[in-house]
Amino acid sequence: MYFCIVIKTNKMAKNREESNEKLSTLMADFNKKFGKGVIIDAKKKEAYGEVIPTTPFSLRNALGIGGFAKRKLYTIDGDTSAGKSTTAYDVIGNCQKTYGDMCLLIDKEDSYTTIYGERLGIDNDKLVIATPDTLEDMYELLTSALQSDLFGTIVVDSITSFAPKARHEGSVVMGVEARVNSDKMRMVMSALEKSNSALIFIQQIRQSIGGMGDPTTVSGGKAIPFYAHVRIRITRSEIDRENQQNVMKFTVIKNKLAPPFKVGTIIYNWETGFDLFSEIGELAIEFEIIKKVGNTYHFPQTNDTQVGKKKTIQYLKDNQDYMKNVLEPLVKDYLSHTNLRKEDLTEEIMN
Repeated sequence: MYFCIVIKTNKMAKNREESNEKLSTLMADFNKKFGKGVIIDAKKKEAYGEVIPTTPFSLRNALGIGGFAKRKLYTIDGDTSAGKSTTAYDVIGNCQKTYGDMCLLIDKEDSYTTIYGERLGIDNDKLVIATPDTLEDMYELLTSALQSDLFGTIVVDSITSFAPKARHEGSVVMGVEARVNSDKMRMVMSALEKSNSALIFIQQIRQSIGGMGDPTTVSGGKAIPFYAHVRIRITRSEIDRENQQNVMKFTVIKNKLAPPFKVGTIIYNWETGFDLFSEIGELAIEFEIIKKVGNTYHFPQTNDTQVGKKKTIQYLKDNQDYMKNVLEPLVKDYLSHTNLRKEDLTEEIMN
């Protein structure tokens, strides 16, 4: 009985060795015939590329991996003037700071200004702006840019503003944009997979005609939402015209990289962009890093107190050296480390 088991075990090991040899030969043939990297060992496949952090902590947390990943497609849609372009510009600025990359902005809406970009941390010397005429031209330029591997982040603002050639020639046939998007996105995704770029599409929303459920939809058909790895919807509320600001709400309505449907909020100032101090103050109070007793707020490691939330946030703005005492426990407790890889837990997330 023991002798039979030994023979069977040896035979299985021999068969396994032969299978491994055949598999190695097959993988080498595929890579030679179809190009290097077309077939790889599953253990060597990375879920995503380098992660570009975002300024709002709430958005980092909602995304689940600490920011926007390279080699992935993100779509941002939502209300008009909700901060869609600002969110994309923030990713460009952080990509330049973190990795020193050149970035590409396909700005069909002609909404970018160098002054506002600099306020959000964009280095205009490392930004290229393109304005192709038609939807087909945009896709051709985008595919070439991805294949060049020169840009760390590529933003299309917005995909909705491009008209296909048929529209320029006077066609009124319905669904032309959807057909072009469906056809061209295949090439874009193939190029994106092999690139080192994070791709962001800004989309406009429209009202659905009839039907039940969500009354809004994005224009241009279903192809882009299906191909997107992450979809972010931005809405605005609590408009404060006196201080020129409103509350931005991020809702991750699709996420292939982490659990979806997470939500984050931050105050968005119409002149300066994200109010990070207010967000840090709100989160520090929520997680009891800053202790609240009645309407008085106590700061740990000091004897200082402030009455009222506004004065508490102003204290953080006036004492930026103290911010580290708040940031360290905040990053540890608030950001979802279960979804962060070790290489993403760098000191950059504290800056």
